[in-house]
Amino acid sequence: MFKWNPWADLEAMRAYMDRLWGESGAEARRGCLWSPAADVLETPSAYVLRVELPGVPLENVVLEAVGRELRISGRRPPERDFPGTAFHAVERPQGPFARAFALPPDADPEAVSAALKDGLLTVTIPRKRRAAGPRGG
Repeated sequence: MFKWNPWADLEAMRAYMDRLWGESGAEARRGCLWSPAADVLETPSAYVLRVELPGVPLENVVLEAVGRELRISGRRPPERDFPGTAFHAVERPQGPFARAFALPPDADPEAVSAALKDGLLTVTIPRKRRAAGPRGG
């Protein structure tokens, strides 16, 4: 008789994702309880990340460039931080979170800007300007 162990499947999936992200991505997520959804966009002048962080105050968000990687981490306050309220269901993840994104070679990690509005963190990473080279003729 086969006995299914869902925890073994989850551990195998986590190990697979760690291999996909590389060690640094796994390190960025260590101790985190959730990972926010994100969109990654490319424009002619920048790379843009849009990360869903409803309920996360700006002071709880950390952005850092580590090598060729941009890390976003922070903490969503647990619902118990709202005294006097009886919750019947809590489905949104709480506590620490982290995401790590590999930066393309032409990204300028020194010029990153970010804004948090209406629960959406928008991170803009400008592309480095290419030096004008001699024209062949």
